[in-house]
Amino acid sequence: MAELFGVDLGTHLASIIAEYSSKESIYGYPKRKFYLGFPGYDFSVQFHDKIAATPLGPASGPHTQLAQNIVLSFLGGGRIMELKTVQIQDRLEIPRPCIDARNVGFNVEWSQELRLEDSLREYVNAWILLKVIEETGMLGIPKGDPFYQTIFDISVGYDLAGISSPEVHDWLKRIRNAKAEIAAAKETLPAEYDAVKNLDIDPHIADSATLSTFHGCPRDEIEAIVEHLIVEHKLHVIVKMNPTILGYDFVQRTLHEELGYTHIELDREAFEKDLQFGEGVEMMKRLQVFAEKHGKRVGAKFTNTLVVKNHDEIFQDPVMYLSGPPLHVISMNAMHWFRSEMGDDFPISFSAGITRHNFPDAVQCNMKPVTVCTDLLKTGGYTRMSGYLKALRDEMEKCGAKTVDDFIIRNAEAPYQAEVARAGVSNEARIVPALVKDPRYHCNANRKPPKKIDSYLQLFDCLTCNKCLPVCPNGANFSIPAEARSEATFNYRYDQSGYFVPEQGEDFVLEKPAQIANLADFCNECGDCDTYCPEYGGPFIEKPRFFFSKASYEQFSKYDGFYFVDPHCIRGRMGGKEFLLAINPDTRVYLWQEIGRIEFLLKENHNFISGINLCELPDRELIDMRPYYHMRVLLDGILKDPDAYTSVMLRGIRSQY
Repeated sequence: MAELFGVDLGTHLASIIAEYSSKESIYGYPKRKFYLGFPGYDFSVQFHDKIAATPLGPASGPHTQLAQNIVLSFLGGGRIMELKTVQIQDRLEIPRPCIDARNVGFNVEWSQELRLEDSLREYVNAWILLKVIEETGMLGIPKGDPFYQTIFDISVGYDLAGISSPEVHDWLKRIRNAKAEIAAAKETLPAEYDAVKNLDIDPHIADSATLSTFHGCPRDEIEAIVEHLIVEHKLHVIVKMNPTILGYDFVQRTLHEELGYTHIELDREAFEKDLQFGEGVEMMKRLQVFAEKHGKRVGAKFTNTLVVKNHDEIFQDPVMYLSGPPLHVISMNAMHWFRSEMGDDFPISFSAGITRHNFPDAVQCNMKPVTVCTDLLKTGGYTRMSGYLKALRDEMEKCGAKTVDDFIIRNAEAPYQAEVARAGVSNEARIVPALVKDPRYHCNANRKPPKKIDSYLQLFDCLTCNKCLPVCPNGANFSIPAEARSEATFNYRYDQSGYFVPEQGEDFVLEKPAQIANLADFCNECGDCDTYCPEYGGPFIEKPRFFFSKASYEQFSKYDGFYFVDPHCIRGRMGGKEFLLAINPDTRVYLWQEIGRIEFLLKENHNFISGINLCELPDRELIDMRPYYHMRVLLDGILKDPDAYTSVMLRGIRSQY
């Protein structure tokens, strides 16, 4: 199982409004960690022909494929959203797990896991949600403030045939002008959201694209794709470069000899087949001229992940893709080399091993956006992003700068302070050569995996460290209030006179006041929560799975799980058997069914009221009630926290706008 399903716009709105009103959090992200700007500091940058409030954004990847991902990135301070790559092959079979961020960073995922139509819906919903957040002023910042200036950048791949196909052509046309899609999304909203329906929302969601191509894609095809995107779709284009552009010898020496990652084996064939440095420079020079003739801009992104041989047992594929600290050093060198050939003002965006420690330096090099992925897969997740901007503020304060341009200029050597472009190159000439000497990027500093203890996860009770909650890019893991307890339980034995005779069972014990659960439809089984869970087994595997609908619950019938039949009733599958538990909110009486077998009415304190058999039961048949006690924890806990985004989404409750 690993198929993502987003939720509709109304459900997102209801969850945001309810949770923020009662908890001052959104998708579990607390307001105290939101980026809310720093008075007196202007982080805005120009990207192509638009202004973004910060140069920061999530890289195309696990943090940009569902609507909530993009909203969470915004709350962290991201303002240039590189949407996850779309392509013609939208029915991918991606191995699970697909992410290994224990220390360095490896993955085997590569593009959007949703269908093209579903991807467009997620991006449209995210665009509308950001507008609603601005319109309501819920963050305490008035609408119209530059704080909200956000850019969506399309990521598209992987070859000319796919990008020029009717399906992708239509998709690009519609995201360029999503008037019909925005109207359709508004039409799905119930009456209480009339204010949202009347919002004037710019339908031009994106006018730029970052191009990602397969390893080995020929130079002339890359060039043809860029020209196609400019001519047919009127897009500014950034070409994502592979780190192989530096050549095998340089990368091998940097990775093995200077940084010490001798256990990572490069794929020499990838270096031989990929775009070479010289032809890449010449290609971009031609494309600059071509783009200028059509009133557009082109640039390069450094870099894609680095293909390496699989040396571990996490993935099944023979190769995997390196990110994190070593890639930062390699990619910064690639950027420096390339801009040295292209000229000071050549547009560069960047993504490779960005953290709060090196984000200010990347900004000093006049790159925009500076995007992040691997670091957000570590403890804290999206909440780490605001730390990047705080670090930038601190560095700006040191040199007396109030704007990004001034920050770049003030850090440059005196002869190069006349203009931002020259200052950025001066800064990179100082910063890049020093990277290989920084122990932060060396293998010795990135060997240790997160600690594990000698314990295996069960359905209930764990350390409840909550590390698995924020590391999930999709907000799929959540906490249910449960209250620690130790209580007697009763099973029931049926006799043919029609009575259910109680028999005391094992005590039901919960040691923790909260329990971890999983939203199955938001979980793509990437494995990141397992990486950071101190116990073995994986939260997304062992903890209770909740589905948003009967359809998805039934689709994955081989798995235990639960879904809400209505706001006060859950149906569940445990050990291959089907159960139903409902509460009457007025009488506080519970209806319990083992589907097709028995039906009981029980008091809130579990005392038996009545029961009937739904089929012919053998005399003295034992009714095991352990599933009932398990489902009581889940139903009662979710009802106890009705304003959590998970509760709103699962129960289908609408909140007043």
